[in-house]
Amino acid sequence: MSCQVPMMAIDTSLANTRGLLIHQKFQAVDVVADVLDLPYEAKNKYRIHHMPPDKRARSHPHDAEGWQPTTVGIEALDKFLFAHEESGLCMRMILKYLGCSNLRPMKMHIMVEGATGDAYVIDRPFRLGGAYCLPLTMNLSAVHGSELIRIGRARENFSSYIGKCFQACCLCTTYTDIERLLPDNTFSKRYTIRLNVACCGRTNNFCGGTCFKRNAVYDILDVQDNVVAHLQLTAADTRSWCRAMGSFNTYILEFPPDSTPEDRALLVTALFQIEFAILNS
Repeated sequence: MSCQVPMMAIDTSLANTRGLLIHQKFQAVDVVADVLDLPYEAKNKYRIHHMPPDKRARSHPHDAEGWQPTTVGIEALDKFLFAHEESGLCMRMILKYLGCSNLRPMKMHIMVEGATGDAYVIDRPFRLGGAYCLPLTMNLSAVHGSELIRIGRARENFSSYIGKCFQACCLCTTYTDIERLLPDNTFSKRYTIRLNVACCGRTNNFCGGTCFKRNAVYDILDVQDNVVAHLQLTAADTRSWCRAMGSFNTYILEFPPDSTPEDRALLVTALFQIEFAILNS
């Protein structure tokens, strides 16, 4: 029988894992809409699994010692969390028609597989983005009974403005900060995900996460800008060519060794921020 899972159990589970695999569910209606050029996009859904103890994320796209999950391997993993988008149909269709569905406002509900009720809720307001001085933001809250407890946010980093505009336009590199909410209602930065989608930067991610190069690797930085973990995007293999054509992504999120369960939940939030804003647009 389904039941509500205490947050303590989820925190313990996050604390005892090296990372997560986040797998976007295939939805045929999205592929059909794209083929027919219809202004429609389904609500995104994701399954979240623990990364096996003997696996690790790649440190660069051609790192042979890192994990490159297969369709069969992913299907064999134990299920941990399920995440699904809540957004309005009309809003999705209007923004899809305008070519900016990646900016749509939404809530993301994250729940434990086999349980009822949310463990976390992510709220994303409509914003134009850091280039327009309105940074994209996702706010994360934990659910305790009927109460939402704010944990922090994932926020697009456009400071300094000129430098970040140069990096985005000329180096195809963007930054997303993971920030914890403090008791005085201010935010403290914990980590930053540096996303470079071209050949500039520490790793060459040109065509990464596609059939031409299956893996792309992005850096997770601490507050001193040291690389402490990695985020890996892996394209579907030949057994799932429909997934690959529809850009239904699979991610391996490696956690920094000193991160807390709250930090790790915020890193998942930052992954969704990047997925919606850039990699799934």
